Amino acid sequence: MKRLILLHLLWLGLTLPVLGQGFLLPGGIEVSGNTYLEFALSDTSKSRFTESWTDLFLTRGNFRAGFRLGVHEPPVSFASQNSVSGLEHRFLEYRKGGFLARVGNFYSLFGRGLILRSFENRTLRWDGNIDGVKLEYRHRYADGQLIYGQPRKSRLSPQEIDRKDPRPGGERLPALTGGELKLKPDRRIGLGGAYLYSDSLENIKDGVHRWSVFSELNFDYANIYGEYAGVDGAGGNTNTVEGGRGLYFSANLFLGDFTLLGEYRQYDSLAFDGGLTNNPPTVIQEHLYTLLNRRQLIQNSDNEEGYLLQLGYPVAEHGVATVSYSRTESLQGRKVYEDFTALYEAADILGAEWVWGFARQQDLEGRYLNFLASTSFAVSHYRSLKMIFEHQHARVSEIPGFITQRQHYDQLLTLELGLSSRLAFSFLGEHSTDQFADEAELNDDLTSRKKHHFWAGGQLNAALFNRIDLAVFGGTRRKGKVCIGGVCVVKPELEGLEVSLTARL
Repeated sequence: MKRLILLHLLWLGLTLPVLGQGFLLPGGIEVSGNTYLEFALSDTSKSRFTESWTDLFLTRGNFRAGFRLGVHEPPVSFASQNSVSGLEHRFLEYRKGGFLARVGNFYSLFGRGLILRSFENRTLRWDGNIDGVKLEYRHRYADGQLIYGQPRKSRLSPQEIDRKDPRPGGERLPALTGGELKLKPDRRIGLGGAYLYSDSLENIKDGVHRWSVFSELNFDYANIYGEYAGVDGAGGNTNTVEGGRGLYFSANLFLGDFTLLGEYRQYDSLAFDGGLTNNPPTVIQEHLYTLLNRRQLIQNSDNEEGYLLQLGYPVAEHGVATVSYSRTESLQGRKVYEDFTALYEAADILGAEWVWGFARQQDLEGRYLNFLASTSFAVSHYRSLKMIFEHQHARVSEIPGFITQRQHYDQLLTLELGLSSRLAFSFLGEHSTDQFADEAELNDDLTSRKKHHFWAGGQLNAALFNRIDLAVFGGTRRKGKVCIGGVCVVKPELEGLEVSLTARL
């Protein structure tokens, strides 16, 4: 692994001058790109990983070609992918006005993602690109796209992970063929539909037909959107369910300073290809704070129904209060997830910015009470100080034959000193009384011998030459769930050094 990291650093040293400045080849071909490197050094195998990819783009007139070279050696529990290296992406596209034609790897979205949403999220180590052909046209009165290709399988089984000589571009799902048409007769009105056909899988004879219809209304005081989707043929998470349906509705109201958001969804057998090729709206309050994020809902679009209500209103001078409530149930009426969150954000109190919050979350495992406080203020013209404190009290439900009811709390503290707009030092510390927090020293009943558990580390963030972002973390970090858009992974523990570097044009 150390040898690979040295090779990556050498590669970065050779490519940064090129990628950071760009240059012209003979014939007027412009060369540009970006590169990323992230690795962790540790005495424990769970913490070690290496991630590196370099995007290279060649542009001439209306034509553009792209290539991605990558090295992927993740902790298996985090990424659920093979350790591979080589050419991950390549494409050739032609763009003129509102027309786009692309051959190779691409991403696509139909409607709000009820039948198709292929996307990439490096935080989650998720890449659902499609390898094929995409045609797209955008006009004042209509938008349309046609696609054909095989989606990348973003989550592999243990047998697939252990496969010898994996392909750098990843394993592929059956091919998709389809398109979307959206009509815009007026700037306030949009309506359309989409259709997608999936080739047959090994265990079924016929393919899968997916479709959706949607409409939206846009006014100065409101935005309204609705979509209805279905599947005909064998589909769903088990590839044996017919007649899957999905319904999504959202409305934003703006009444003076008062804002109201409402969302509703009902998904029945809608997790196509195990949820790897579509990602419908979660209809929950998304949380950026660490402890709140760990308890977010893992989406199950085969069997869930729920709603979200969010209200926002200015309170006092320079302050905004936001209150939200979301609830998710199975189609049989069993409560799966509930979230109540109240936040108050103040822009200028005693010369500082403040955030105070309370949240109550409940899932099938337990109930969680959250308190948070954040403040940031300028120490001088160049220096700033920021503090975030999170506290979570958990009451874990009793599960017969596995675990008895218990209570514990977690606390997280972040202190950041900004020395300039380009340099900052941070301290990150966490404390927990969870008896299952430490897997190293266990009693006979698999509980920890320690009553208190601590993780702490320091981080350096630097911006170099206006093109490079560098982050270096040293210390220990707790294992925890990370969720974005209903897709969740378990980020492994860290004991050692973690470095990430991004260079861009």
